[in-house]
Amino acid sequence: MDTHKNAATLRNAVLCSLADLPDGGLRVVMDDLRKSDTAGMWQHRTFVTFKDYPPGMLADPVGLSEAELADFGFFVLVRLLAVNGRLADTDDAPDCDAHLTNEKRHRIAALTEEDVARIDQQLLSHCDGQFRKVAYIVGTAMSLDPERPPGIPDVFYAGRVRKLVERGALQAAGDLSRMRYSEVRRVSSA
Repeated sequence: MDTHKNAATLRNAVLCSLADLPDGGLRVVMDDLRKSDTAGMWQHRTFVTFKDYPPGMLADPVGLSEAELADFGFFVLVRLLAVNGRLADTDDAPDCDAHLTNEKRHRIAALTEEDVARIDQQLLSHCDGQFRKVAYIVGTAMSLDPERPPGIPDVFYAGRVRKLVERGALQAAGDLSRMRYSEVRRVSSA
Protein backbone atom coordinates (compact mmCIF):
# COMPACT_ATOMS: atom_id res chain seq x y z
CA MET A 1 0.00 0.00 0.00
CA ASP A 2 1.31 3.47 -0.86
CA THR A 3 0.86 5.45 2.36
CA HIS A 4 1.95 8.68 0.65
CA LYS A 5 -1.29 8.76 -1.36
CA ASN A 6 -3.29 8.72 1.87
CA ALA A 7 -1.31 11.49 3.54
CA ALA A 8 -2.89 14.93 3.27
CA THR A 9 -0.48 17.82 2.85
CA LEU A 10 -0.98 20.38 5.58
CA ARG A 11 -1.87 23.97 4.67
CA ASN A 12 1.36 25.53 5.92
CA ALA A 13 4.99 25.05 4.93
CA VAL A 14 8.45 26.49 5.50
CA LEU A 15 10.39 27.71 2.50
CA CYS A 16 14.17 27.69 2.69
CA SER A 17 15.74 29.58 -0.18
CA LEU A 18 19.09 31.01 -1.23
CA ALA A 19 19.83 34.53 -2.40
CA ASP A 20 23.08 35.74 -3.96
CA LEU A 21 24.73 38.62 -2.12
CA PRO A 22 26.66 41.39 -3.93
CA ASP A 23 29.95 40.23 -2.35
CA GLY A 24 29.51 36.68 -3.71
CA GLY A 25 28.21 35.25 -0.44
CA LEU A 26 24.91 33.49 0.06
CA ARG A 27 21.90 34.36 2.19
CA VAL A 28 19.80 31.46 3.49
CA VAL A 29 16.24 32.75 3.87
CA MET A 30 13.40 31.10 5.74
CA ASP A 31 9.74 32.04 5.24
CA ASP A 32 6.42 30.57 6.33
CA LEU A 33 4.07 29.73 3.47
CA ARG A 34 0.37 29.00 3.34
CA LYS A 35 -1.20 26.73 0.72
CA SER A 36 -3.41 28.78 -1.61
CA ASP A 37 -6.81 27.77 -2.89
CA THR A 38 -5.24 27.24 -6.31
CA ALA A 39 -3.99 23.66 -6.56
CA GLY A 40 -0.23 23.36 -6.21
CA MET A 41 0.28 27.03 -5.31
CA TRP A 42 1.66 28.52 -2.10
CA GLN A 43 1.51 32.06 -0.74
CA HIS A 44 4.06 33.91 1.37
CA ARG A 45 2.78 34.18 4.94
CA THR A 46 5.54 35.43 7.24
CA PHE A 47 9.20 36.27 6.83
CA VAL A 48 10.99 34.30 9.54
CA THR A 49 14.73 34.91 9.37
CA PHE A 50 17.84 34.81 7.26
CA LYS A 51 21.54 34.21 7.71
CA ASP A 52 24.35 35.43 5.48
CA TYR A 53 27.39 33.32 4.70
CA PRO A 54 30.65 34.70 3.24
CA PRO A 55 31.75 33.72 -0.27
CA GLY A 56 32.72 30.06 -0.54
CA MET A 57 31.61 29.05 2.96
CA LEU A 58 28.67 26.97 1.68
CA ALA A 59 30.60 25.57 -1.29
CA ASP A 60 31.31 22.62 0.98
CA PRO A 61 28.67 22.35 3.75
CA VAL A 62 30.89 19.76 5.45
CA GLY A 63 32.81 22.75 6.77
CA LEU A 64 29.83 23.86 8.86
CA SER A 65 29.87 22.78 12.47
CA GLU A 66 27.61 19.94 13.58
CA ALA A 67 25.96 22.36 15.99
CA GLU A 68 25.10 24.82 13.20
CA LEU A 69 23.71 22.06 10.98
CA ALA A 70 21.71 20.63 13.89
CA ASP A 71 20.39 24.09 14.81
CA PHE A 72 19.27 24.66 11.23
CA GLY A 73 17.44 21.33 11.05
CA PHE A 74 15.88 21.89 14.47
CA PHE A 75 14.73 25.38 13.49
CA VAL A 76 13.09 24.12 10.26
CA LEU A 77 11.32 21.33 12.14
CA VAL A 78 10.06 23.67 14.87
CA ARG A 79 8.78 26.14 12.24
CA LEU A 80 6.99 23.35 10.38
CA LEU A 81 5.37 22.09 13.58
CA ALA A 82 4.44 25.60 14.72
CA VAL A 83 2.88 26.83 11.47
CA ASN A 84 0.83 23.64 11.23
CA GLY A 85 -0.53 23.85 14.76
CA ARG A 86 1.44 20.90 16.11
CA LEU A 87 3.02 22.94 18.91
CA ALA A 88 1.23 24.80 21.64
CA ASP A 89 -0.28 27.95 20.15
CA THR A 90 1.64 30.88 21.54
CA ASP A 91 0.50 33.48 19.00
CA ASP A 92 -1.99 34.97 21.44
CA ALA A 93 0.25 34.73 24.48
CA PRO A 94 2.68 37.50 25.40
CA ASP A 95 6.37 36.77 24.93
CA CYS A 96 7.71 35.87 28.34
CA ASP A 97 10.62 34.18 30.02
CA ALA A 98 8.50 31.65 31.95
CA HIS A 99 9.77 28.79 29.76
CA LEU A 100 13.45 29.63 30.19
CA THR A 101 15.73 27.00 31.63
CA ASN A 102 17.86 27.78 34.66
CA GLU A 103 20.92 27.66 32.40
CA LYS A 104 19.50 30.40 30.16
CA ARG A 105 18.55 32.48 33.20
CA HIS A 106 22.13 32.17 34.47
CA ARG A 107 23.52 33.17 31.05
CA ILE A 108 21.31 36.26 31.04
CA ALA A 109 22.35 37.14 34.59
CA ALA A 110 26.02 36.78 33.59
CA LEU A 111 25.75 39.43 30.85
CA THR A 112 27.89 42.46 31.53
CA GLU A 113 26.75 46.04 30.92
CA GLU A 114 28.99 46.01 27.85
CA ASP A 115 27.27 42.84 26.57
CA VAL A 116 23.84 44.44 26.97
CA ALA A 117 25.02 47.67 25.32
CA ARG A 118 26.37 45.66 22.36
CA ILE A 119 23.05 43.76 22.06
CA ASP A 120 21.19 47.09 22.10
CA GLN A 121 23.52 48.45 19.41
CA GLN A 122 23.03 45.31 17.35
CA LEU A 123 19.23 45.72 17.59
CA LEU A 124 19.43 49.41 16.68
CA SER A 125 21.67 48.65 13.70
CA HIS A 126 18.78 46.75 12.07
CA CYS A 127 16.29 49.58 12.55
CA ASP A 128 15.74 52.57 10.32
CA GLY A 129 12.90 55.02 9.66
CA GLN A 130 10.59 52.27 8.38
CA PHE A 131 8.46 50.21 10.77
CA ARG A 132 9.65 46.58 10.95
CA LYS A 133 8.34 43.64 12.94
CA VAL A 134 10.07 43.24 16.28
CA ALA A 135 10.43 39.50 15.52
CA TYR A 136 12.35 40.43 12.35
CA ILE A 137 14.63 42.85 14.22
CA VAL A 138 15.28 40.30 16.99
CA GLY A 139 15.88 37.41 14.58
CA THR A 140 18.18 39.46 12.38
CA ALA A 141 20.18 40.80 15.32
CA MET A 142 20.58 37.30 16.77
CA SER A 143 21.53 35.60 13.52
CA LEU A 144 23.94 38.24 12.23
CA ASP A 145 25.89 39.03 15.39
CA PRO A 146 29.26 37.24 15.12
CA GLU A 147 29.94 38.02 18.80
CA ARG A 148 26.52 36.99 20.05
CA PRO A 149 26.69 35.63 23.59
CA PRO A 150 25.63 31.97 23.35
CA GLY A 151 22.39 30.79 24.90
CA ILE A 152 20.70 34.19 25.16
CA PRO A 153 17.06 33.68 24.06
CA ASP A 154 14.93 35.81 21.77
CA VAL A 155 12.69 36.93 24.64
CA PHE A 156 15.68 38.72 26.18
CA TYR A 157 16.32 40.53 22.89
CA ALA A 158 12.61 41.43 22.65
CA GLY A 159 12.84 42.82 26.18
CA ARG A 160 15.78 44.96 25.12
CA VAL A 161 13.67 46.32 22.23
CA ARG A 162 11.04 47.36 24.82
CA LYS A 163 13.79 49.10 26.82
CA LEU A 164 14.94 50.95 23.71
CA VAL A 165 11.35 52.12 23.16
CA GLU A 166 11.13 53.23 26.81
CA ARG A 167 14.38 55.20 26.41
CA GLY A 168 13.01 56.91 23.29
CA ALA A 169 15.51 55.40 20.85
CA LEU A 170 12.75 53.53 19.00
CA GLN A 171 9.12 54.26 18.24
CA ALA A 172 6.68 51.34 18.53
CA ALA A 173 3.36 50.30 17.04
CA GLY A 174 1.30 47.32 18.17
CA ASP A 175 1.62 45.14 21.26
CA LEU A 176 5.27 45.15 22.36
CA SER A 177 4.65 42.17 24.64
CA ARG A 178 4.25 40.08 21.47
CA MET A 179 7.14 40.44 19.04
CA ARG A 180 5.20 39.06 16.06
CA TYR A 181 2.45 41.62 16.61
CA SER A 182 4.51 44.77 17.07
CA GLU A 183 6.77 46.93 14.97
CA VAL A 184 9.49 49.46 15.72
CA ARG A 185 11.43 52.11 13.88
CA ARG A 186 14.17 54.60 14.69
CA VAL A 187 12.99 57.86 16.11
CA SER A 188 13.67 60.60 13.59
CA SER A 189 16.18 63.18 14.73
CA ALA A 190 14.29 66.03 13.05
